[in-house]
Amino acid sequence: MMTRRTPAAMRLRLLCLLGLAAALPAASALAQAPAASAPPTFRESVEVRVMDLDVSATDSKGNPVADLNRDEFRVTVDGKAVPIDFFTRVAEGTIHSPDLAAASPDRVLAEYRKGEETYIPREFLMYVDVGNLSPSSRKRGVDALKDLVTRMGANDRGRVVLFDRRAKQQTDWTSSKEDLLEALSKIEAGSVGMSRLMTEIQTLHLIDGSRQRSSRAFAARSYAEQERAEVGTMLRDMAAELTTLSALPGKRAFIFVSGGFDMQPGSAMAQYAMGSFSLSNFDVRDMGPEVSNLTSKANGSDVTFYTLDARGLTAEGATAGGDDPLLSRPGVSFFARQDSQAGLQTLATETGGMALLNTNAFSGGLARVFQDVSTYYSIGVNLTNLPGPGSRKVAVTVSRPGVTVRARRSYAARTPEERAADVAQAALRSGIQYRGIPLSIATAPATKAKKYYTMPIVLSV
Repeated sequence: MMTRRTPAAMRLRLLCLLGLAAALPAASALAQAPAASAPPTFRESVEVRVMDLDVSATDSKGNPVADLNRDEFRVTVDGKAVPIDFFTRVAEGTIHSPDLAAASPDRVLAEYRKGEETYIPREFLMYVDVGNLSPSSRKRGVDALKDLVTRMGANDRGRVVLFDRRAKQQTDWTSSKEDLLEALSKIEAGSVGMSRLMTEIQTLHLIDGSRQRSSRAFAARSYAEQERAEVGTMLRDMAAELTTLSALPGKRAFIFVSGGFDMQPGSAMAQYAMGSFSLSNFDVRDMGPEVSNLTSKANGSDVTFYTLDARGLTAEGATAGGDDPLLSRPGVSFFARQDSQAGLQTLATETGGMALLNTNAFSGGLARVFQDVSTYYSIGVNLTNLPGPGSRKVAVTVSRPGVTVRARRSYAARTPEERAADVAQAALRSGIQYRGIPLSIATAPATKAKKYYTMPIVLSV
């Protein structure tokens, strides 16, 4: 979390800097200072000192635990315990009884101005990947999202994006449930989709119809390359879409509905084609770097992933073949499902969210997601004594027996330049207004030109 300033304070600071920069040439001319003694340069910067953590706490039955206190939590960063600067409980989207005993004066004042209870809006980015979903699976996933939309409050917002080889915005950020439901209905009724699923079916037909090992291997490799290209495009677009969410206030949830994607593209297909499989003989790169980049960006932007495998529960055999043919092939079905769900699990686990896998109770699962983004603990952790940039491992535990907690597992503070790029990209991708665009102002050494001094002033946005 960066130190926040009100727009008025930022304008005042900027005016002061401009006034000071403009006064320097005149002061230099009056003093008739030698050209060699150039005026000092000035730069405005923001230092990241506090990390915010949203922590979900549940009992053995999955119900939220709402009576934990500050002393029951322990937070470590890179294995080292760090002090808790701020602690509060959020219930039904509203802050209750913040504990400011160890908070800085600025934080205390900011929370005091909010009043005793402040509502935190919920922001839902609903990203529907239809590349690996049959029409029946798509309907199940969309119906679950519709149920989520009906639970949204008046101050909550949602955005719907469809991915089918490329991303297609279905509706911009809006609080209108009618607009969101209409966008989801269009996805459900649409005839597009199944790009990866159809490629899988075609490849299996080629493999099943070929007696030559080399032909089967070629088909599997071609499939792997196509799969990796499309999944890579999707993950990069998800990272770009994430910027529209990270620049908004409130609790940020990225709801990813999919039929899964190959974490090791083509590996299950190659195993089926060749009868055995070895990564050492298969040089198509896995999706690990792209998934890691996505989780790192989400953790640095306080975004939580909730993933849903809309294929639901399927058994090996004919009943599974309609949704994902590889899942109906004996000998590879288990590996194929595991690999296709590994990315969904990683996105959720690393960001403190939930992965809804191997279940047909989709609406109940997303009801748990809505509960998760509505009731949690907000913890501010002081990072002042941890020098140096880079990604850090984060762990949250509680001393009370029988309580399970979830929070992001890593953190890498985003630089002002990265935050500025995120806001700029978000503004280009959506019609919503984003405030607080980071900027910096700097001066270069002054040079004398006849009677006056010239001083370049650079304003970077």
